[in-house]
Amino acid sequence: MRKIMAILLSLALLLGCAAGLAEGTEKQTFGTIRVHGAFTLKGILPEGYKVVPFELSDDAILSFIRSDDAAKPEMMLSIAYDESYSDVERMNDLDDEALAALEKTFTDTDPYANITYDETAYGTRLLVSRTQTEIYDSLDILSIYKGYFVEFVMTPGKGAAEQKLTDGEVAQCNLFLSELDFVEGAEVPEVRIEGQTFTVEVSAFDAEAKTLDLRLLQPIRLTEWDAVKINVGDTITIGADEIGIVSLEYDGDDAIINEEYYLRRQEDGLYNAYDYEYPYMETAKEMTVAVPDTLVYTEQIDPETGEILDEAKTGTAADLFAALEAAKGTVAFANLDVTATFDEDGALAAVERIYVPWQ
Repeated sequence: MRKIMAILLSLALLLGCAAGLAEGTEKQTFGTIRVHGAFTLKGILPEGYKVVPFELSDDAILSFIRSDDAAKPEMMLSIAYDESYSDVERMNDLDDEALAALEKTFTDTDPYANITYDETAYGTRLLVSRTQTEIYDSLDILSIYKGYFVEFVMTPGKGAAEQKLTDGEVAQCNLFLSELDFVEGAEVPEVRIEGQTFTVEVSAFDAEAKTLDLRLLQPIRLTEWDAVKINVGDTITIGADEIGIVSLEYDGDDAIINEEYYLRRQEDGLYNAYDYEYPYMETAKEMTVAVPDTLVYTEQIDPETGEILDEAKTGTAADLFAALEAAKGTVAFANLDVTATFDEDGALAAVERIYVPWQ
C-alpha cells in the first residue's frame, strides 16, 4: 500500500501532534477516484466519528467526518481533480502568480483568512488558511497532487461551549490525516453474503453435484449524481445505460427523471435508482454454491400459469432442482423473481421464487 502522499503523511509536523493510532486498526474505504490514475482512499476515523458521504464520483470525493457528540469539532475531507492543473505534480510546481490566485479563492470568501505556507518533511508545500475571530475559528489545509486538490477543513462542533479549536482538537486532524492512504487501483468492495438475502439469477445448475451457479444482484448505487447539479438536457448513467434527461421533478431529496427513473436518497447520502417501485439491479457477485439437503425451497408461483399462489408451497432441495429442470428454456429463475438466503456461515439456507408482475 502506498501512502496518500507526503503532504498528508507528515501533517504531524504542521499540526504538532504526537499521539498515535491503535496498532492494527482496520482502515475504512472512503471512495475511489478514477481520473488521472485510479486510487482508492482509505483511512482510520478518529474515535467516536463516522463518515457522512456527500459526493462520491470518478473525479471527486467529498465527505463530512462527524461525531455524535455535537461538542466535538466537525471535519471535511475533499479530493477533487481539476484538469487545468493536470500537469501539476504538487503545489511546489506553482509560481507566485499561481499561488496568489489560489490565495485569492480563500480571501475573496473570507476577508479574515490568514494565509501561511508550510512544508512537510518531504518538502511538499502546504497552503494553510486559518481564520480566528471572537466568534469563529476554522482551519483549512490545501495542497495539490497529480492534478488532485486535497483539502481538509476543521471547525468547532455546533454544540461546543466555545467556538474555538483547541490544540487537542487540532491534533485530532493528525490522527486522521497521518494514516490516510491512496491505494493505487480501483478497489472492488468485498460482498458479504453471511446472513444476507439477495435477489439472484440462476445461470446453471447440476442436480447430481447439487450445485447452483448464481448471479447475486444488488440495487444500482448512484455515486455520481448530485440532485443540485443535474438539469434537463444533461445525461446520467444508470447501470450500463446513458439516460438523457428530458424532464426532471423533485420530491424532497428524491428526483424523478423522464417520469420513469426514480432516484431515492439513502441514509448514506447516495442514491438508489427505481423503476417506480422496483430497484434497477446490477451484479454484486457471481458464484457457485453447494445446495445442502437441509435447504428450504419456497414456491409462491404456479409453475404452469406464472400466477401467484393463494398459499406458498414449501419444499426441499429436490423440489428446487425439479423446478429448475421444468423451467429450462424459460426466463424463470432469471427474471428477478428468485431470492437466496445465506446462513451466518455463508452456506445457502433457502431459495424462494416470488411473484413479480412481469412474470
